[in-house]
Amino acid sequence: MKTLIKAVIYGRSGTGKTTFSSSFPKPILFLDVKDDGLASVGDSKDCDYLRIEDWDSFEEIYWYLKENTKYKTVVIDTISQLQELAMTAALDKKASKSAVVKQKGDWGTMTRREWGDVAALMKTWLVNYRDLNMNVVFIAQDRTFNIDEDGGSVDQQLMPEVGPRLMPSVAAVLNAAVSVIGHTYIRINSKKVRNKEGKIYKKEVPEYCLRIGPNPVYTTKVRKPKDIIVPNAIIDPTYDSLMDTLKGETANG
Repeated sequence: MKTLIKAVIYGRSGTGKTTFSSSFPKPILFLDVKDDGLASVGDSKDCDYLRIEDWDSFEEIYWYLKENTKYKTVVIDTISQLQELAMTAALDKKASKSAVVKQKGDWGTMTRREWGDVAALMKTWLVNYRDLNMNVVFIAQDRTFNIDEDGGSVDQQLMPEVGPRLMPSVAAVLNAAVSVIGHTYIRINSKKVRNKEGKIYKKEVPEYCLRIGPNPVYTTKVRKPKDIIVPNAIIDPTYDSLMDTLKGETANG
């Protein structure tokens, strides 16, 4: 039976989230949710791109993928922007009843019930996508959480936690639903290089990394056998190197 990866990959812009996702089994369908972040994979073969402008389109694509076996991977880039589409959908009914509507998501524009509607939409459909018979990658921007979901003070936490930029209740459901949660970041490594004259000097080289090992600050997760030790991070991550890690065949990072 084939192994399907269901992953949440989050991090700052430019840290390799989309590039890593493009290494997954092809053909791949990229759902560009108002992000315009697909320039890094524009020339990739066997990759199709579809821009999602509204929530209805997101639901329609799910039903298409459920019946269509063409794609081996679907990438949603980003679910942080997708949450904004859910907010718009939740406010559409309210907007039709009011002549003056503030910017969606502004303080006072959404009731507790409407926030609940947003959370319900996100939880239901993200899990629906997770259950598709293919690899599924949810890309998110990162966010530092200093206050718990119930509004507790910062003093109640030992330290801030960094995770996907989503409503806390939605993040909790999605994080529990996937098998991999990885944080992308760039670190600078000094390497010795020999120039034309034979002199050796140090050169700073950026390394793109995927943090997957246990961490007290960054939300990470790898569902694996207990006897496999997961490295702190994978350098220049790809789907193949992630699979090797899940099999215990690498000691990267």
